[in-house]
Amino acid sequence: MNTFQGKITAKLAALSAMTLLAFSAPLLAGSLDLSGRSDDDTQQDSGRKPAQIIEFVGVKKGDKVLDLLAGGGYYSELLSRVVGEKGEVTLQIPKAYLKYAEKSIKVRLANDRLKNVTYLLSEADNLKLSENTYDSAFLVLGFHDMFFKEDSWNFTADEVMPQVLKSLKSGGKLLVIDHDATENSGILDVKSLHRIDSAYVKADLEKRGFKLVKTSKILENNADDHSKLVFVPELRRKTDRFVMLFEKI
Repeated sequence: MNTFQGKITAKLAALSAMTLLAFSAPLLAGSLDLSGRSDDDTQQDSGRKPAQIIEFVGVKKGDKVLDLLAGGGYYSELLSRVVGEKGEVTLQIPKAYLKYAEKSIKVRLANDRLKNVTYLLSEADNLKLSENTYDSAFLVLGFHDMFFKEDSWNFTADEVMPQVLKSLKSGGKLLVIDHDATENSGILDVKSLHRIDSAYVKADLEKRGFKLVKTSKILENNADDHSKLVFVPELRRKTDRFVMLFEKI
């Protein structure tokens, strides 16, 4: 190989490396386009800090992401922008969520506007998740609901989390965000206040095959005394929330 050919080969290799890096690099918070969304979504951004959260998880283009108990799909829409046309997002809810989220989901997915988002209506006994599929799973403000039952609700961690674990690729990440509860309270307040003790969450998930990788204080609110229902007007969307990132062992 002559000198000219060697230079061309080196340049092509460098360009290929740059292309691969651009494709595989995790999102940087400042680069997420938050425009063109509903007024309700936009109003939530300041309290939910989605760009920083998605960066915290390390989501990148081409990823497959599970949005578990996704509600109206707030995160699903943003994740669809991050993973791009070669990525996939699964927006999962059970039937019990329909009375709260169905209208929002219909509007969000109307006219196939989020082409890389799949809407999955499934129950705890069979989530219909393919194994070894997802690079990450988002569980935002829903984990506490897995520790109580009532007539219209039966979505328990014992049934759900083993399926989530299997659905993640080796080394796949699980994001858990939830309303923090009084220290050492465990699951005492999961139904009455919709809160769960962060220490309990860590211990529970580590028993289920996950390892805590890192935490963030980005959604902390020290003015929240943890004794009030999360839906009272002064706390709605302003609670003290823990942010934890786990990895499939």
